[in-house]
Amino acid sequence: MIKLNFGFCAPVFAGAGDNHAQSPLLERVDTHFLADAIVEAEQLGYDSLWVPDHLMLGRDSLILEGLTFLAWASRLTSMRLGTIHLSNILRSPALTAKMIATLDVISEGRVEFFFEGGHQGIRAESEAYGYEFGDESTLAAKYIEAIQLIKSMWQDDHPSFSGKHYQINGAICQPRPVQSPHPPIWIGAFPKIALNNSAERPQIADVIAKYADGCKVGPSSVSDTRAMLKTIEHACSDIGRDFSGLNKLYATQILIAESESQVQRIQDLIISRNPNTPHHSNRDALRERYLIGDVKTVTRRIQDYAELGINNFYLWFMDYPSLDGVRLFANEVMPYFKED
Repeated sequence: MIKLNFGFCAPVFAGAGDNHAQSPLLERVDTHFLADAIVEAEQLGYDSLWVPDHLMLGRDSLILEGLTFLAWASRLTSMRLGTIHLSNILRSPALTAKMIATLDVISEGRVEFFFEGGHQGIRAESEAYGYEFGDESTLAAKYIEAIQLIKSMWQDDHPSFSGKHYQINGAICQPRPVQSPHPPIWIGAFPKIALNNSAERPQIADVIAKYADGCKVGPSSVSDTRAMLKTIEHACSDIGRDFSGLNKLYATQILIAESESQVQRIQDLIISRNPNTPHHSNRDALRERYLIGDVKTVTRRIQDYAELGINNFYLWFMDYPSLDGVRLFANEVMPYFKED
């Protein structure tokens, strides 16, 4: 059995009464409780801590800024620190390079750099803060330039870059990241990526093949995830890259309890707390995309994804602020995937 890594996603925004599956029972953000949860997650054996990058999200649009949060959390834990969809829209790439380098230094080399070019879900908050969003082709072009610029700043003594959208001239990034040659770069894929024809597949598959150290998939069914990975494998093959050397991460929500009846009770509670969100009531669809069930069911589901070559999972526990799911998963599921 291959050893798997498991990450705890920090609920830095409240979802109860809103429409976000990541924290459907959380009514307010409590930083003291978050600190305790992070410390306990490490004690339970979780490998990494992940935080989303938004400026407005969830109930009352209240969310903590991601990189500031990770800098704070780096002093609470020795887990690795991951950014979830760090948006190129919300910072200049040169500033992003400097901030991630600083975080890697103060955390002594623990950053996982999950970077994205801008998705429609972040458009409203980006424009509210005065950041130009642009069309899909412009976002993609800016994203590729941003990756190139950031890598240059992390690796070159006197970095310069002259692109259509971004320019730097001697933007020295010292101290450099601790990790060499740089923090792992993760790039996300989505179900629509599942096209194998190089003339039709989304550009992000080729970006992953060329620039990523790891790809993130999910939440999606096993069949959709298999198709996404196959598309990325074709993109890697086209440029002569070994697909097996690309790390794979599955991101999903999880609802685990001792029995199926307990799972059903929690789902009923989620539905009652979020009456205007039909997403939560489609239980069959949720079970295809999320990890939902008792210990045996969730273990089998993880095994299904691991057999696709996925070696990392980051998890949003849907019963938070209860830590019952966090503890049950750590005590009953994780040992199966961490023993030799």
